[in-house]
Amino acid sequence: MTNREDSANRVGSDPPTDLAPARETIWDMTPRPDPHSEAAWLRKLDRATAAHEKARASLEELIADARTAGVPLMTIAKHTPYSREWARKIADRIDAERASGPDESEPATE
Repeated sequence: MTNREDSANRVGSDPPTDLAPARETIWDMTPRPDPHSEAAWLRKLDRATAAHEKARASLEELIADARTAGVPLMTIAKHTPYSREWARKIADRIDAERASGPDESEPATE
């Protein structure tokens, strides 16, 4: 019996082709699209994710502004996809970020 790694590393020998086990195929698994189609979908997902993050950040800023203006948290919760507690936590976080100023979010340079 020979060591596969040893025999594969010898000069003039062919590396074994059966090192990896056969890939399991699951009957209901979605097949991967061709690379061009997959890349197009990934670009679409990246654009949608960036737009979502921007819209979410904007919504969180508005939640904090509305609470500062005196709008009750229950009313904010009725007009946003967040519960009253989540709206409060979001507003608290935004207020804390604003109070700390932009200096803490930027890396220190010496």
